[in-house]
Amino acid sequence: MARIKPKSGYEFLQSVGKDKFRTFLRLCANYNTIGSFLGTMKDSSKNDLMSEFVSNLDNTLEGDLEGATDVANSFGSITDSNLMKNIVETIRLNREEDSVQNNVKGFKIYDILYAMLTYSSDSLTKKLGIPPITIMPYNQLINDSGEVVQQVFFYGDTDGKGVFNSFVNGFGAPNWKVKRSENWVTISSIKGKPVVIYCNVPHDEPNDEMAQNALQEFLDSSDIAPTVIIHRGHSYHLSTTLDHINYRHKVVILGACGAYQNLSAVLSQSEDAHIVSTKQIGVGKINGPIIRAFNQRLLEGKDINWVEMWAELSKQFSSGEMKQLFDDYVPPFKNMGALFLKAYRRSGIANESME
Repeated sequence: MARIKPKSGYEFLQSVGKDKFRTFLRLCANYNTIGSFLGTMKDSSKNDLMSEFVSNLDNTLEGDLEGATDVANSFGSITDSNLMKNIVETIRLNREEDSVQNNVKGFKIYDILYAMLTYSSDSLTKKLGIPPITIMPYNQLINDSGEVVQQVFFYGDTDGKGVFNSFVNGFGAPNWKVKRSENWVTISSIKGKPVVIYCNVPHDEPNDEMAQNALQEFLDSSDIAPTVIIHRGHSYHLSTTLDHINYRHKVVILGACGAYQNLSAVLSQSEDAHIVSTKQIGVGKINGPIIRAFNQRLLEGKDINWVEMWAELSKQFSSGEMKQLFDDYVPPFKNMGALFLKAYRRSGIANESME
């Protein structure tokens, strides 16, 4: 931003022939910086650029659905109401044009995007034929024994060991008991509803991954299927955690920097998962309170109402650096890219179009 001055962002893109401008805007949206970039432009330039960004999404060169997912991801980062009105109108016009031309794939893309911007959360999920995005029912998280089982991944670098110790030490009497073994720790609730949390011990690398695999083998051989998976580690470890995700996981909490970029990878393994992630820096000062608030609801046997929970958390992080960090975290009901992918995969042409 400093180096393009005195040019506007629009002039900068023009100077490079708008080369891969969609990818650039996607990255801005994914890292929650698109607002400041667009803020350098005149209103007319912003409208022209975003109209081009949201047009011809069934013909983008970046990938089959990548362009449309990028547009959906950008919705949550744009606060300019007049710009959003222009985007909605452009999407509506593209939707109508594809309908007239009998472009089935294009119409489906724009029909979903238009609904995302014009329907309330409850009516939206009904229209798109997807499960609710604001609430994860408690009864979908419990197993046949009435337990909510979680699996937490830790890694053996210095930061990982510190986070592990802080995490485990946060559980104790009177609500929890902690049982330690060589490769994992089992945390079980004493009061309230039954919750069991399995955490691998972050041995020195590469033995941390050995501990993860040992825990996984124990869970598989014991027919224990966690419905919650949590990543506590740097982003360069995230792919290892993602390899363990399966269709049984209903809630996925990714506390790594920039983990928001991995929505598609999660949904390819568990298409209805509710995902918590951050577009920017993942920090324990935010991850910890999110996990504690989540577990408190489980102990009380409550459905996870993400809107209510997020509103309560926002009061803890109401100013300064903590507010800035928390604002980069994305709850399930604001995962617009994930919502688009879920809806498209459920549409009648999804399989045909994605082959």
